[in-house]
Amino acid sequence: MGEVMNDVSAEVETRRKALESAIEQGAGYIEPFRLARAADDLKAVKHRMGLGMDLTVVALVGGTGSGKSTMANAISGLDFADSGELRPTTERAAACAWGEGAEPMLDFLGVDEDRRIRKGSLLTDEEPEFEGLVLLDLPDHDSIRVSHSVQVTQLMPVVDLLIWVLDPQKYADQALHAGYLQGLARRKDSMIVVLNQIDTVPFDQRERIVDDVKDVLKADGLDGIPVITASALDHQGIDEIKIHIASAVGRTSINTVTAKAEIAAIAGRLWDSVAESEAEVSDDSLRPVAQQLARAAGIGAVGSSMRASGESWREFALAKPEQPATSTVTAIRGTWLDSVERDLPPTWAKGIHDSVAGPEKLRRDVAEAVDSVPVSKPSSRNSTILIWLGVLLILAGIGTRVAAVVGAPILFGDTAASWIAAGVLILSGIWAIVMARSVRRSSAVRAADRYERAVQEKILQTLRTDLGEPAQVVLTQHRRTREALATAAA
Repeated sequence: MGEVMNDVSAEVETRRKALESAIEQGAGYIEPFRLARAADDLKAVKHRMGLGMDLTVVALVGGTGSGKSTMANAISGLDFADSGELRPTTERAAACAWGEGAEPMLDFLGVDEDRRIRKGSLLTDEEPEFEGLVLLDLPDHDSIRVSHSVQVTQLMPVVDLLIWVLDPQKYADQALHAGYLQGLARRKDSMIVVLNQIDTVPFDQRERIVDDVKDVLKADGLDGIPVITASALDHQGIDEIKIHIASAVGRTSINTVTAKAEIAAIAGRLWDSVAESEAEVSDDSLRPVAQQLARAAGIGAVGSSMRASGESWREFALAKPEQPATSTVTAIRGTWLDSVERDLPPTWAKGIHDSVAGPEKLRRDVAEAVDSVPVSKPSSRNSTILIWLGVLLILAGIGTRVAAVVGAPILFGDTAASWIAAGVLILSGIWAIVMARSVRRSSAVRAADRYERAVQEKILQTLRTDLGEPAQVVLTQHRRTREALATAAA
């Protein structure tokens, strides 16, 4: 059971840290007043958690003379609470703690140092199922001292199990029902009623009294609450009461449940300060922007002129890139920002808008990126070699035939073989000249493609620096805030 409680406490601590992170990450983007309120509320939660998340508080509540203190002693097996006929009124709260770590809770509950007692530990106690239990004997709720009833009222929110100890002669007391029980309908699953001193009631009247008590509780909206008959002096009903206490110890403490609920509530109040998701800035999202800016800089015209130069042998003037217009850059930047800021609350969208480069700086940086890639004419070396090779082959073919005709055979003489050799040489020369044109054209296309890719890559690098990276910083902060709030509110 201790391991389960530790797991629950660890979960609450995880949620608390997540909320703390969300408040930290959201600074500057979440409305300051709401953030300050959340921070103050979180301090209160940390204080509550500091009281002990694994403690189970069980309080004995009742009126003067009901035998609460005797009941507390019977349950604990210790004489830590005032009891007896000489002191029928409980003046100050007393507490018995099973195990260690209850001091902060007892400080909060206002239990004086001399009214505390610790019973054993998990290793030495004969009731390990009570480890983490804090048993309170509270001041009488009907005491003439106003401070007593006030203390009882203040302790209610941290009590895991309320044990109402009633005098079988006073169970219908109007002060008890109007002042306390009628306002605890929501706590009825964490309450039991004990009719103490049942030994003073004749056997034939006990069942009737129990039925009357159940009817009165039902009228208070507390139907279904266990009603136990007991006698603290004779130890009657004590084992049954302990079963209910052990069950309470086995459940998650109200302190933990409340801290968890408060953390979720704080996170819920901040949830509309973030969007359900955020855009992811990557090269894939920036590449279309780079292509648009490249077109705005006339890179397409430059590439076309480079490709056209491969179609002609004459001198060909290449186009030059242009300075992109500020209006065009502004429009392209604005469209990209709209896609990145979609659905974000205004403060986060403004954060992105303010963090990225403005239109004029972006235009200058894009122009520098474009100018950093030189525009050079496509290389024609291979095509020139092929042309000269073709001319030489044609001349060799013609020379072969001329030599055969004039009677100076080179290899084959004036035979069919010389005709074939001459034809092969001439055709090979023509093929080399044709291939030279194709090589020139292909070289120009490759050069244009390389240039366009190089320019787009340079522009993409500029976009990463001017747009992507600063926007991603804000988006990452938003994502961390959103995920932290989701963890806290889960």
